[in-house]
This record gives sequence, C-alpha cells and structure tokens, in this order.
Amino acid sequence: MSRLTSFLRSRYTVQTNASSWRTSVALGIGIFLFLYLLQPFGISQYQGSIFLMCLGFCVMAISVQCLCAFLFFKRPSRKNVPVTNGYMILYSVAIELAMAISMTLYAAFFFQTPLTWQLFWVFFYWTFLVWVLVTAVFTLINYNRMLNSRLEELIKKTTDEQEGIIITLHDQNLRGTDLSLPINNLLYIEARKNNVCVCYIKDGETVKTELRSTLTALKDDLPYDNIFQCHRSFLVNINNIASAKGNSNGYQLRLSGCEDTIPVSRTFVPGLRHFIG
Repeated sequence: MSRLTSFLRSRYTVQTNASSWRTSVALGIGIFLFLYLLQPFGISQYQGSIFLMCLGFCVMAISVQCLCAFLFFKRPSRKNVPVTNGYMILYSVAIELAMAISMTLYAAFFFQTPLTWQLFWVFFYWTFLVWVLVTAVFTLINYNRMLNSRLEELIKKTTDEQEGIIITLHDQNLRGTDLSLPINNLLYIEARKNNVCVCYIKDGETVKTELRSTLTALKDDLPYDNIFQCHRSFLVNINNIASAKGNSNGYQLRLSGCEDTIPVSRTFVPGLRHFIG
C-alpha cells in the first residue's frame, strides 16, 4: 500500500503541456480513420454524408481533450504545482468519461436513437482502446525526448568538470601495456571472455583495444559516477551518450563518434534513471 501511495504522489516525469495538442489531434484523427474506414456501429447505413459525420466525431474528440487538458493543467502550471502520477491517472479517467459521454450524445443525435447504457458502453470501450494506443505512443516519444534532454544537460556539465582528467586502465598480462587516455575520450568497455575491449577516441577516430582484464577490475580503476555499468558485459561513459531510447525493459544507447549500439539491460535501468535524476 505504501508503494502505491508513493507512486501516486510521485512527480509525473513526462511533460504534459508541450505536446497535449499533438495528442489531441492524433486521437481525433485515429477516431476519424477508425470510423470512416471500418464504418462500425451501423455507420455504413447512414443516409447522409458519412465523411462529415465522422469528421464531426474527430472534431468533438479533439475539442473534448483540449478542454480537459485546459481544465486540468491550467491551474497547476499557473501555481507551479508539480503534476503527480495520481493526478495524471485522474485526468485519464476524466477524459475517457468525457469522450464516451460526448460520443454517445453525438451518435444518438445523428442516428435518432434513444440514449441507453449499452450505447454508452460501446463508445466507452472503443474510445478507451484508441485513447490507450495514442497515449502510449506519445508518452513513449515524450519520455525519450525528456531523457535525451536531461542527458544533454548532464553530459555538458560532467564533461566540462572532467576536462583534463587522464585515466589509466591496467593490463593484467605480464607483457601487456596499460592504456592511458583522457576520460572524456572513453566511449565504452565490453567484456569478452578473459579480455575486455576498450573503445575510445584517439586523434578524432574511434579506436578499439583489447586488454587482459575483467570488467570488475576496470570498474574499480574508474571511480567516477559517469562511468556507468549498463549491462553485465558493458561499462559506458555517460559523457559520450548521443541518444537513449527505450523503456523500463531496457534502453539502447548511441554514442558520439561511434556506430555501435550499447544495451542497457532491465537490471540497470533504475541506475540510469537515478543517474539522470
């Protein structure tokens, strides 16, 4: 129960106002295409203009969602009140009910049918499915944008602070040579059986060098917060992340000056989120 309460009171991390109109338009278009192309609920039997009727559903969907967004987010934004997960759930429930009610009234008017609970539940069900699909897509897009934005801010700050720091990675082979380089030039380290592959920038080019060592040993050589273990086989330098895409099941990281994609496994996702705060 305490976890649920904590989740509901936690701040909703994805921006809500910047793209609300895009979500509204996408939802309206989705409803229009669903009704016009499939023509369910007896729409194909309508004697008038099916295009205009479906367009009316589209306009109503956009108007209802914009109105709900205005009512729910105008006050918090004015008073600088953080939007919580619980508040977003309440908003989702309210907008779904408003959509279902408006669609039911609109359909009853056009088809000259009595208002019934059955008609309401039909529109509640289908608008819910479209709403969930559109919201899920836009939430994922917005979350990735937010993640990349925070990473950019963090990377610039950390990179400036670590300018001039030289790190040394020790080769445990008796005839091996230790590798020294600026920390900002390090891209990632990958475990490969008894060796590790170090990928870094040298003279403007991406270079890979193998050392006789373990990922754990090299991690101990790098007591810096930005050297992050993102996978059981990878250490990555957060300073050089160009983009991050994914969700709670894992991420894919792209690094500046490197074509390789670095995985962030599900186990290490909380660490990444904690790091970017």
